[in-house]
Amino acid sequence: MQAEDPIRVARSLIDRHGVRAAAVAEQQANEAQLAARIEALDFWRSVQTAIAELRRTAPRHAA
Repeated sequence: MQAEDPIRVARSLIDRHGVRAAAVAEQQANEAQLAARIEALDFWRSVQTAIAELRRTAPRHAA
């Protein structure tokens, strides 16, 4: 069972990996799926959703 919060993990991945955060979460989801770890797969899909939402709602900085 995952004890982590998907939003917290999403923020951490964005901080650590920047634009690659979604790809990192996708890789984790793929690995979980291949290993038939359903709870982990659900968790990483939630992280992917959280990354997309955080990016969608992030304030845009003027250039």
